[in-house]
Amino acid sequence: MAIQLTKEISDALIAHARAEAPNECCGLLAGTDKTATEIYKITNLPSDDPSIKNLNVPADRTLRYVMDPKEQITAFKQMREKKTALLAIYHSHTHSEAYPSATDVRLAFYPDVYYLIASLEDKNNPHIRAFTIVDENISETEIEVVA
Repeated sequence: MAIQLTKEISDALIAHARAEAPNECCGLLAGTDKTATEIYKITNLPSDDPSIKNLNVPADRTLRYVMDPKEQITAFKQMREKKTALLAIYHSHTHSEAYPSATDVRLAFYPDVYYLIASLEDKNNPHIRAFTIVDENISETEIEVVA
């Protein structure tokens, strides 16, 4: 089953990736059913933040993302208020294809959501791919952009 993104959400996700480059961007998508209608841009924590101390991830934000937990809590509160649900976790790959890295797979803690990756490898033709990651098994899912 495909995940649906509004054109506005798709454009905002690519814009977020471009704005944060060369660092990876990250965030959450929420909505109802399988349609994402809200984007929550979350800060990719710097290497000196204590929240990432035990995650065994690269220090360089051009190679990884770790979301600010306080901003995530705020996003989840807003989702509850709007009666929407988390549909996807997204991030960007600024110099590589839109495919989950070994770190992405290891840190995929939500088997019931999609993982979207925006690739800026071809700066003139950025694209987004969607995946499910369950027990380290990666499956690609179609993305439909809707009005």
